[in-house]
Amino acid sequence: MLFSLFSSIYSLYLVYATPPSALEREEQTHNKIDPFGFAANTYRYFIKQLKTFEFTVDLDANEIFPNDEIKQDIVSKYKSAEYNITNLKYQLLGFNIIASDIIIHVDPAKIDLTKTRIYIPVMLAKNVKVSNGVINLTFNEIDLGSIYAIYDRNPDKMTVHVPMSIAYRYLQQQ
Repeated sequence: MLFSLFSSIYSLYLVYATPPSALEREEQTHNKIDPFGFAANTYRYFIKQLKTFEFTVDLDANEIFPNDEIKQDIVSKYKSAEYNITNLKYQLLGFNIIASDIIIHVDPAKIDLTKTRIYIPVMLAKNVKVSNGVINLTFNEIDLGSIYAIYDRNPDKMTVHVPMSIAYRYLQQQ
């Protein structure tokens, strides 16, 4: 009986001690948790997700369009335009933001009867100041190109969408 038990254990050992096949090696590779690979993949995932997050700023139409003719060309006739804004002041996440000498290029597209999507491939601003009382940042010039906005006729407001990846360019410099 002892010999029988020993031979059974030995044969089990032979079954489990044989080298793994290629398929088993592949499965083992996928089943192992490599902490460095896991951290790298997690980091890549968060960076990818970071690109999808965005800040939004609600502005009155008269703050973003220099006059009614340009506004109607963009939101009613869907004409691309380039224009300047002398000064712009708004609040974002508790920060007061002031900019001057802003150059904007817009490419509008109709969403429905009341809304227009406005792609802003170029938005250059000079003398930008960002402050909240504790933090005070100053930039000679910033480029917020590749942002977009949604104009809504009913409240005559525009919601500007700034991807976090664009905002982060300037925050990481400080």
